[in-house]
Amino acid sequence: MLTRRHFLRNASLTAASSLGLTGYGFAAALELPGLRRRSLHLPALPAAWDGLRILQISDVHAGPYMGVERMARLRDHALGLNPDLIVFTGDQMDRRDSDAELFAAGFTGIDAPLGVWGVLGNHDHFIDPARSEWALRAAGIEPLVNRGVTFERDGASLALVGVDDLGATRARGPDFAVLGSFPTSFRICLCHQPQGWHQAAAAGAHLTLAGHTHGGQIALTGRTLNPARLSTRYIAGPYRRDEAFLYVSRGVGVGAVPVRVGAPPEIDLLTLRSATASLRAVA
Repeated sequence: MLTRRHFLRNASLTAASSLGLTGYGFAAALELPGLRRRSLHLPALPAAWDGLRILQISDVHAGPYMGVERMARLRDHALGLNPDLIVFTGDQMDRRDSDAELFAAGFTGIDAPLGVWGVLGNHDHFIDPARSEWALRAAGIEPLVNRGVTFERDGASLALVGVDDLGATRARGPDFAVLGSFPTSFRICLCHQPQGWHQAAAAGAHLTLAGHTHGGQIALTGRTLNPARLSTRYIAGPYRRDEAFLYVSRGVGVGAVPVRVGAPPEIDLLTLRSATASLRAVA
């Protein structure tokens, strides 16, 4: 039986090969990710939190194509950016049980003033969610699985809330209601799959950070004809609906196909901007 996974793998490799891009795409998949810097202008963000710098690292896929040495270089690069806060938005591991040890060894020592936090993705559940949470903690990353944490600055509260993967099984699953536990805070939700944005926004998230798509991984025609559109309309970058915002990272690693074309790997340094602070600066 031709499964969806096998169809995507075969179609992607055929397309890349027909254009002579396989070698280039394989090399790109093994490079350190680029850095994408974005400022997000968020009307609800308190002025006290204007300028907050969040480094998002998504879809590492520790495993055959993401070894310890490469992850350690990525960790050192992340530390050199001096973000206020670091978040991992799922698929830290690929699919083997041993990938948990690889991830823990590669990212041990990562740190930030407001901490390093992470949620689980579908690949983390392929292994075992408990083991995947162990790998995060072993690296010094605190799992936020259906729970949140708050930070205070000059009387203004900011909540960081993480939910479990949308496809979680074994009596687990995402609990977006946790966002309602922080009614007076500016609320950031970590949700691996971007199609969870609507549920997060309905539950009160002002900003949702996601990954999962790899930007299509092999995206020869940008967003229009993109493999990621088989599961979501949110491919990469920022999106807005009314006062709710979403940011989707293309991520670092690769899934079934060790090739990236038209969707280079990235980590994302997001600077949050308050409308109140912006108006004050103009005045």
